[in-house]
Amino acid sequence: MNIKEFTALAAEEVLKRLREEGDETTEVQTAEVMKMNDQSMFGLTFHMGEDPAPTFYVNGMYELYSAGEDMDSLVRQMVWAFRDGMKDAPVPEEVPDMKFGSAKSNAGLRLVGMEFNKEFLKTVPFRDVGNGLALICDLQIGASDGGVFSTVVTNSLAEEYGYDMNELFDAALENAWRSNSASLNPASRLMEFAEEPEESGEKEACYVLTTNRERYGAAALFYPGTQAMIAHVLEEDYLAIPSSLHEFIIIRAGQVKDPEHLQRLVIEANRRIVCPEDVLSDSVLRYTRETGELTALPPCDDIDVSEEYERFAG
Repeated sequence: MNIKEFTALAAEEVLKRLREEGDETTEVQTAEVMKMNDQSMFGLTFHMGEDPAPTFYVNGMYELYSAGEDMDSLVRQMVWAFRDGMKDAPVPEEVPDMKFGSAKSNAGLRLVGMEFNKEFLKTVPFRDVGNGLALICDLQIGASDGGVFSTVVTNSLAEEYGYDMNELFDAALENAWRSNSASLNPASRLMEFAEEPEESGEKEACYVLTTNRERYGAAALFYPGTQAMIAHVLEEDYLAIPSSLHEFIIIRAGQVKDPEHLQRLVIEANRRIVCPEDVLSDSVLRYTRETGELTALPPCDDIDVSEEYERFAG
């Protein structure tokens, strides 16, 4: 049984259990969603009249089933998660206004790697920012628990509401420092590819660049003025290591022993450590103060990563 067949069966079984428990109104439908990094997620969407229709993804449930978990037990867990999740689930503070004027005020940014998003980028407007990276827009909506909902602006959403995407991207960049400001903090420890300081009083070699919300914080590197600001703080050129979609590691260029070794470490981490849905890029970037340019380090030609991209096929 493949995951599509499993999702259809799970929808039937979950609906059956809801009816047995006396729920005659909730409807259950299957959903397949293309997420960032070309991750296909399968889920069950619970429709409850005029209330929001939450989707619970079943990819993990399918893995448990494939490993021998009983279907009836999994269905009970799904229904319990649905019931429990709806008790105190945060809701938007107000009904979102998706018209262009409001969208401009609420527009935010995410950064993605183009190599890992070949299919996803067919579904969303994006702005190429060079070195194999692209910005996409999301709309950020306040939630009742003080958090923020965010929904990616897709091609269909932009078409439905007539968004001028160039104007929306410009608005998101203007909003960036105010709504989701960049944060540059010294790393807690130096990494193995940086020189150890000779004295405790020496300047920090490594920093973490993210945002005050941290999630999708790697986009901060492309906020207006951020790249030059970092160079001003460090007083030298620097390397930007794509740790994940959520952050960059910033290292003083003068501290790096072996840039090629650093490139290899990034590729290795992306294949073995970073979750597929969180990988940003294989390319380490260098910012040069004199020119104000951000460029990718040369690739390691002797590393064949073609087979590894199967990990991102969903």
